[in-house]
Amino acid sequence: MKIVVAGGRDEADFLIGLLLMGKHKIIAINGDMGYCEHLAASYNAASVIYGDPCKEYVMDEAGVKGYDILIALREKDADNLEICQMAKRLFAIKKTVCTVRNPKNVEIFEMLGVDRAISATYMLAHYIEQASVIEDLVRVMPLENQKVLVNEIKVNSDCPVVDRRIADMELPFNTIISCIIRETEVIVPNGQNKIMAGDRLVVITTPQSQKESVKAILGSEDNE
Repeated sequence: MKIVVAGGRDEADFLIGLLLMGKHKIIAINGDMGYCEHLAASYNAASVIYGDPCKEYVMDEAGVKGYDILIALREKDADNLEICQMAKRLFAIKKTVCTVRNPKNVEIFEMLGVDRAISATYMLAHYIEQASVIEDLVRVMPLENQKVLVNEIKVNSDCPVVDRRIADMELPFNTIISCIIRETEVIVPNGQNKIMAGDRLVVITTPQSQKESVKAILGSEDNE
């Protein structure tokens, strides 16, 4: 398939690597020049375009017309909605997907024409509602024929990541902390969030990176 990845940082990096493994044709559009250089150096098979994907001329010059899927990963929900609507209206992109930080926007965005709006908080809240207690969450959930793993890791007081910001952690390649479950609170993190003892981390990784991811968070697999 032909796929556009608009915006994003770690999640875009992860997705591009994963999609290229599936032999998809990828155009990545990002407004951060330094990150474009990183993506271009990391993924020779992807076309990396520097520019604001909210701008029509940037999308036009990127040559995205008629692509199969656009995935919008900008920080602001409003930007992602604008990108998705423009992709369908002006560039005949068949399906649009975006992330949203405000879980209330999931249903609103889908009513406004986005094919799939994804909120980690929204999905986890509904999942937790169906579980009797948080401990019922599945520890490892295989996705996409074992190409992606979603791990739930409990952080103990002696783990090396306690009181460290996510941005300061040395996580292996293709690893993202997508959610922090802190008692009854569900947190969609950014690089400034600190990890606390007792947190449960929802970690997305590949089978190849799973062992290193667990070791980086727990210090040793025996602490899991």
